[in-house]
Amino acid sequence: MAVPQQLLHQLLALDKAVRLEIAHTLLKSVDETVDDAMSDEERARLEAALERSLAQADAGQTVPANEVFRALRAKRAARAAR
Repeated sequence: MAVPQQLLHQLLALDKAVRLEIAHTLLKSVDETVDDAMSDEERARLEAALERSLAQADAGQTVPANEVFRALRAKRAARAAR
């Protein structure tokens, strides 16, 4: 499911603590009984990657949203041109 760009901009405008709270709430809302076909090893790698990502954000190692959007738009345009 794609996130509408307007909603994404609104979320990014929120304070970091609020964004993290929303993310944690969304993750907790996922039904853990649903079989996502991930092995324990895959799940451990995913959780480690998420922890690294949070640590990078906490350390200020982030990329401005406008740069991310620009790169994504360029990738989409390149795919469309094929």
